[in-house]
Amino acid sequence: MNEHLIKSKENFNGTYENNAARYLPIGPQVPKEQNLNWNIVYKNVCQNLFSLGCEQKTLEEFYESILKDIKENRQTKDLATIIEKVYFENTESIEITPYSRLVNSEKALIRTKTMIDVFDTMLCGITTKNMDFIGNNFLEEIVNASAKKLCTEVVKNKTKTAYLPFLSKKCQEDFLFISARPGLLNESIEHLIEIYSFLYITQLSLHLYSPKLRFSEPTSKEMYFILEGEKVSKERHSTFLKGYKRVFEKDVGASYDIFPHLGYLELIATEPLWVISQQAHEQVFIDQINELNSAFCSKFNIHFAGYRNSFEDAINDGLIYHKEIFKENNKKSTRYDANKKVCDSAATNFAGNFRVNKVRAGGWYFQLSTKTVLLITNFIIGNKEKLLIDDVVEGFNERGIYFDLKSKQALLAIYKNIGNVIKLSDSGDAVYVTSTI
Repeated sequence: MNEHLIKSKENFNGTYENNAARYLPIGPQVPKEQNLNWNIVYKNVCQNLFSLGCEQKTLEEFYESILKDIKENRQTKDLATIIEKVYFENTESIEITPYSRLVNSEKALIRTKTMIDVFDTMLCGITTKNMDFIGNNFLEEIVNASAKKLCTEVVKNKTKTAYLPFLSKKCQEDFLFISARPGLLNESIEHLIEIYSFLYITQLSLHLYSPKLRFSEPTSKEMYFILEGEKVSKERHSTFLKGYKRVFEKDVGASYDIFPHLGYLELIATEPLWVISQQAHEQVFIDQINELNSAFCSKFNIHFAGYRNSFEDAINDGLIYHKEIFKENNKKSTRYDANKKVCDSAATNFAGNFRVNKVRAGGWYFQLSTKTVLLITNFIIGNKEKLLIDDVVEGFNERGIYFDLKSKQALLAIYKNIGNVIKLSDSGDAVYVTSTI
């Protein structure tokens, strides 16, 4: 007997509360009240990359300890005065040393804890080389060396299963790339975290939305973007219907399912659905799911269509039943408004910097800024000297970012404007893109 299912069914005896917090860092509050502390998330990601932690409570304490170490070191004490003047008279900037990001003693609330778990899982197993930040000059080298002395080794759990393995793979590749480049790391880590948080929410929504695909290991789903400054119209079918509207259109976008669906799946198991779908299911387990569905329908006065013989059919029925209590015509609770707040928060807090409202062209579209395009392009090219334009586009696709023909032309125009395009034939068939780093 599945103890988790039995406990879930027993919970129907009291007031039912949807719980999607294991995989969703958004709750049923308005965007401003989500209380997601990104500084703690930045700290956690750096712990994964550096394999280090820091027990210093505040940045002021951290900086004082660095100066103390420099002043007490015979080899550096003569430089303490100039280091203090150059780097510590104005300590508002976190860029004094990358190790500063490890300092944060604030308590993580539920949304922050989930976001931390998301990145812990996506970065699970990542192995970075021993990272010693040298800096731009010998003074920064001294500061970084003293800062590292205040840190201790952190060992993260290496056995977590990502809900979106394809995204986890690219996430690790991109963080490995910047971890080998301290300047880029300090400059881009917050934006990279923002990008992957957005891609996680949208790609997870699209994965769970499909009754067939939700049982298979997730793959990148089509999600179309335009580029900064690009003209657009409704006639561009993919960008209009398979972009922002596909995820966030009121009541029918994929994001309107993520809160109800993850809440129902939490009743079934703690692992991702695609993981438990790969396991052999005894009939008793399927019967328990049917019984759970029947009890749920009875509690909320929903028509129960009967027992299903397969695991997939029982789960799909359960997801349909569960979504019923979140529909607008359900006047018995405030769950519709709660679900709408989740979607509004996803659109505002996670997609806010990746969308644009083109009123004359039908409303919202996903859009990438030139800054984001160039950053991701550098990740895609990686350590190679150059990459074919088609392979660059495929690299975007692998991360869940798609372009129609006109946006591909706009992408090429960006590369031409900054001068990182190489043509190896007069016909232009072999167009290569080079890194900007």
